[in-house]
This record gives sequence, structure tokens and C-alpha cells, in this order.
Amino acid sequence: MDTAPRARLPRAASAVLAAAVALVGGALFAGGNSGTSSTGRLGTVAVFAAAGIVVAWSRGKVVLPRLDRAGGVAAGTAMGLVAWTGLSIWWSIAGDRSWDSLAKAFVLLAFGVVGLAAAALPGRPLRRLGLSVAALLGAVLVWALLGKVIPALGPDDAGRVARLKGSVGYWNALALLADAALGLGLWLVASTVGRLARPVGALLLYAATIVILLTQSRAGLLAGLVVVALSLWLTEERVEAAMFALLSVGPGVVVAGWAFTRPALVEDGGARLDRVADGGLLGALIVVGALVVVGLIAAVPVRRLAVEHRREVVRVLAGSVALLVVVGLVGLVASVGNPVTWARNQIGSTGEVANDPGRFTNLESNNRTVWWGEAWQVFRASPAGGSGAGTFEIARKRYRDSGANVTEPHSVPLQLLSETGLPGFALGTLLMIALCTGLRSMLHRVEPEERAAAVGLLALPAAFGLHALVDFDLDFLAVAAPTVLATAALLGAARPAWAARGGMFVPLAAGLGAAATIWILVAPALSSRALDTAYRHADAGDLGTAAASARRAQSLNPLSPEPLFARSEIADQTGDRSAAEDFLVQATVLQPENPATWYTLGTYRQVALRDQCGAYFAFNAAYTLDPKSTLFFKGGPLDQARQAVDDPVKPACGS
Repeated sequence: MDTAPRARLPRAASAVLAAAVALVGGALFAGGNSGTSSTGRLGTVAVFAAAGIVVAWSRGKVVLPRLDRAGGVAAGTAMGLVAWTGLSIWWSIAGDRSWDSLAKAFVLLAFGVVGLAAAALPGRPLRRLGLSVAALLGAVLVWALLGKVIPALGPDDAGRVARLKGSVGYWNALALLADAALGLGLWLVASTVGRLARPVGALLLYAATIVILLTQSRAGLLAGLVVVALSLWLTEERVEAAMFALLSVGPGVVVAGWAFTRPALVEDGGARLDRVADGGLLGALIVVGALVVVGLIAAVPVRRLAVEHRREVVRVLAGSVALLVVVGLVGLVASVGNPVTWARNQIGSTGEVANDPGRFTNLESNNRTVWWGEAWQVFRASPAGGSGAGTFEIARKRYRDSGANVTEPHSVPLQLLSETGLPGFALGTLLMIALCTGLRSMLHRVEPEERAAAVGLLALPAAFGLHALVDFDLDFLAVAAPTVLATAALLGAARPAWAARGGMFVPLAAGLGAAATIWILVAPALSSRALDTAYRHADAGDLGTAAASARRAQSLNPLSPEPLFARSEIADQTGDRSAAEDFLVQATVLQPENPATWYTLGTYRQVALRDQCGAYFAFNAAYTLDPKSTLFFKGGPLDQARQAVDDPVKPACGS
């Protein structure tokens, strides 16, 4: 039990800690999926908090750490990558999407500033932050499991999607958070931060195990194993931690294993009645398993066994791992035959992997190799700057082999390479090298109590880095923002204070920077709201007000073609078809490499103007940019326009 004195934090320091905890909690529960729905709200709060910290630092109320060389390179490279993201708007094939990426990047920078301030708190800041993050992750895991136990509480109720995704909205991202919870759980069970730390840590390990398995995330499972191995390697009491982990994880595997026998819980499309019934049974088993975990932690004398019979315990642990490996290999050979041939065929396949527990024994990339190939083609087309941040979904359409849609290539390195070119990829690589170097240095300089907490927190950037190789976690504020905050806190831990700067320059710059950043964050959302108003008034017949709202939407987000589409529709309702067509032409000028702008123009010319010649020109441009689109089918609009143009009697384009 920790006997260190617990001094009360000064008011400013308490505010910094509260801001850090509130921001992490807000990101975890309201960060949303890969879209931009939470960027404005969460980002505005984060920017206000970061600006307030900078102003307080300039007045000597808050301390910021002076980073070492690796930390300084990491911070400078991160800012450089944000700046390059913003510059990519200049040549982006869809400037509005690059603008959204820049907004998310600013949000992550704001989280980083808060993390640095949290690292400089008096006392043991990493332990405070680690306990807070562990509690928040535990709440995320419990809420996700409640959604499976009580389907009405979960986001999957209407769609009947079996894979667990919780408040994050994406199963692989939830698995990433559960991987981080494994590292924090190991810290708690092996540490002496309090009487309740060990059972709470054991329950965190237990819940994380169930969640990882129910997400059916193969990357999550592999990353979880790596996180556990890394945490045990860096933990001084690794034998005790391994024993506690075995006692905690075992019941979780049993509970999840039972769930795998219930199709309504682990396969898509299950009847709601079955999901409710099996969910209730799962809830009961989870509670029983939790009681078993607490009982085992209390009953088994782990520390005495580790001290008095350490060699025998190590042998048992190593033998257990070896036995699991042997049993797994035997089972694999029995089910698939030659494992080398099977693995080669699996990895080379490009098919979809079913959403059921069988995916854990499947090595297929689930189309990732296809997307990675498309990302490489996008990069080769524009190696100097890429297609623009956030534009892979559009850029890939020229190269895709099917009409299936995907927003990112499911690999952050390839995402940077295809969207921001060689400079963006180089900055990202340098950032990773600097982070690894800085985090390694941090482990050598912090005191032992803080080092244990640092190892627990290190699970978050470690899990993120592993996942980022095969997924698009950078797009999810729910996982990226807490990771940035924790990483910044680790980089700034146990570093000397950075002297505050007086005068009015820093507060003024912070205020102006915050105002500009918040405008970048909220302008697209305000534009969308103005668009909704425009369409609502247009439906009601108030075309004057609708046109004004559409103009306001365009002024708020001039890089988006959506306001031009709205203005075209409103102009058409007023009878000014020439203006309606002109607005759609402006959209193609704004985003000439976006097939959607050309297709919309072609549809209007064909349907409203009866201009098959002009329609063919627009449809053909869209087809060139997206030849595999499901919009182009035999006898469809493009074929109709082509037939009219090729008519031998009366060609649409004349002579």
C-alpha cells in the first residue's frame, strides 16, 4: 500500500489535471467514428484548454516541461506534419476533405499541449494520469459489454452487427483501447499504488480480454499479446505480474469462449429475441467471472510464491506458454494440413473475412492488400505531395477494381504516403523515430514509482503504433486524441521546467491562434447547418431565404461542392436553369478530379436540360475518374448519352 503523503494540488495544477481527464473522457465517449461529427465540439474544448494553459504558463501559474532533444524533434515534426497537411489543401483533389484533416490535426496538437502540462504537475503526475486513464478505459469497456448484454443500450441493436464496437463506433478501435487497458491493468496488479489497485487491475485485465475477443479483431489480439509482452519486459515485478495476469485473463477467455458458442452474440443478423436472451446469460457469466477473478486474486499467494518458489513459477509459466503454442500448432495442422501452404494461400487471398469467431484462424487481409496497392498507385501519380490529406476515398476510385467503397487504405504509413506524398511520409517516419527515442529516454530518467505508471501508460502509444500499421486509427479522435495526450505526458515527464515568458505577446498570440483554430474547426459544421436550412426553406417554397442560406453555406466552406449543388437545385426551382447548370460547372472546376461533381452535372444536363451531348461529356469525365462505379451500368445514363451522341441519323452533338 502506498504510504507517500498526498499533498493537495495547487488550484491551477488541479485545473490542468481536470482538463486532461475531461478531454480524455470526452474523446473516449464522444469522439465518435472516423467522421467529423465530433471535431467541432471536442476540438473547441481542447483548443480552449490548450490556449488557457499557454496563457497561464506565460503568467507563471502553470509549468510546462522543457523537452529533451528527442522530445523537441517529435514536437517540431508533429507541428511540421500539421503544417504540411494544411499546405496540401492547395493542391488537394478535394480541398474540403483536406480542411477536415487539418481540423483534426489541430485538435490532436491541442491534446498534446494539455498532455505536456499534465506531465509537469507536482508530485507524481504519471501515476495520477495513469489511474485516471485506467478508470476511463474501464468505463469504456464496461459500457461496450453492457451493449452486448443489453442490446437496446448498444449501437449495434438496429443493424444486428455482432462485432463489439462500443462508444468508439469501430471494433478495431475499441480493441486498441482494450489493448491499452491490458498494459494499465498489469501496472495496477503489480504495483502498490493502493489497496484496491490489485483487484481493480485484475478486473481491468479481465474485461479487456473479453472485449478484445468479442471485437473479433485479429490485429487487436496480436497487438494485445505484444503489449502484454512489452509491459512484462519493462516491469520489474514481471513474474508477479504474469501470475496475476494469468489469474485474470483465464476467466475472461472462458466467458468469451462461451459467447463464441452462441451465434446470436457473435454472428451478424441474429434475431433480437435471441440476442436479448443470450445477452442476459452473458451478463450473468461476466458477473460470475468477475467474482472468480477477485476471489483468485485474494486467495492465491502470488507474491509469496514468486519469492519462495520463483524458479518453479517461472518454469510453470514458460511451460504453460509453450504448451499453448504446441496445442495451437497441432490444432492448426489438424484443421488445415500444411500450415506453410495454408498461410501462403491465406495471405495472398483478397476476399472478405466473415464477421464470426472463425476470423481468428483466418490470415486473409480482408482486402487490405488491395487497398494498399491502390494507395501505392495514388502515391505514384503524385509523389511530391500526394492527392491531398483525407482524399484517398476519392483518389482511389480511378484505380479500384470494384465498386466497394473505403475511406482510407487501412494503414497510416500508406495513408500519409498516398495523401501527403514523400514529405508527409518522411515527417511521419521521423516523428515515430523521435517518439521511440524520447520514450526510451523517459523510462531511464523517471523515478521507480513513476516508471511503473509510465510503463502502464506506454501501452496506449504502443498499441496505437501497432494498430496503425494495418488500420486507419489516425482518423478516430476517440483513440488518437487520448494517445497523443498520454504520449506528450510521457515525453515531458521528469523534465526541468520551461521558464515562463511575461508580457502580452504570448497571451495575445494564444488568443488569436485559438480563435483562428476554432474557426477552422467549426466553419464546416456551420456550413452544413446553413445547407440544412437552405433545403428546408426550399422544400417549404421560400426560395429567397433558401438561396441566401446556400450562399452563406458556400462562404463558410468555399472548398466544398455541396453548397454549389444546393444553389443549383434552388436556381432550378426558380426556373433559372442556366444558373443551375453554371453552379454545377463551378463544382467541377472546384474539384475537377472528383467524379461526383461530373456525374451530378451530367445528370442535370441529361434529365433537366435534355442536353445529351453535354451530359455525355460530363458522364465520360466521371467514368474516366471512376470506371468501376456502380452508377455506370449497361443501359444506364452514360450508355443513353453515348447512344444519343452516336445516333447516325440525328447525333446529339451535331456536326
